[in-house]
Amino acid sequence: MELSFLFLVLPFFIYWCINEKVGLQLCIVFLLSIWTIFLYRYIGDKLPFNMDIRWIIIAVIFCGYLLLHKKIDAVLALGGGIRAYMITTAAVSFLMIIYRPGLETVLPAGVLLGIGAGYCMNKKYVGFNCSDVLERKGILRILTLAARFFIGIAVLAIITYRVEKVIEQLPESQNIFLYCFLCYAVYGLWVSIAAPWLFIKMRLAGSKITGTERKE
Repeated sequence: MELSFLFLVLPFFIYWCINEKVGLQLCIVFLLSIWTIFLYRYIGDKLPFNMDIRWIIIAVIFCGYLLLHKKIDAVLALGGGIRAYMITTAAVSFLMIIYRPGLETVLPAGVLLGIGAGYCMNKKYVGFNCSDVLERKGILRILTLAARFFIGIAVLAIITYRVEKVIEQLPESQNIFLYCFLCYAVYGLWVSIAAPWLFIKMRLAGSKITGTERKE
């Protein structure tokens, strides 16, 4: 759990402080990589060879992202842009838990669903503008970015603590995987829409949507 949390810090930072679209894409790549590592623990002993191929698969995922992310963006844009992002992330997240659902595989799937849904709602209702900080100069820019990141991570740590407490109380529940899936989806929702909304309210970020557009 701690390793997965640390593994996602970089894309979270990029989402909040550099470019939300690139941050989203890297979150998806990192989540697929985490899922690959966890899944390998289930099937590694059943493979007809002893070589550890999980890092090879992760390398393929990253290389595929670097080579194809522009084409993927173009395809999603043709399919409806934000709506296509939502459908795609939801479909992938559910596919990730079809085979051998467990606490470890549910984690990346839940976060993926939350971050995909949150990103779409953010674009439509919040309009978080990550790059507006570039208009600020010197130390003010640095302080703004630092405030975003540390507030985001602090709340995420609190959510992590509460989620672990909930999981500890449900060890024998038949619906534990469903509860965990929903709890982990809260991670993604905080990163992709709740934190950006808070940043805007605290004047740490701007919005691409006017007040009139939000009401509509």
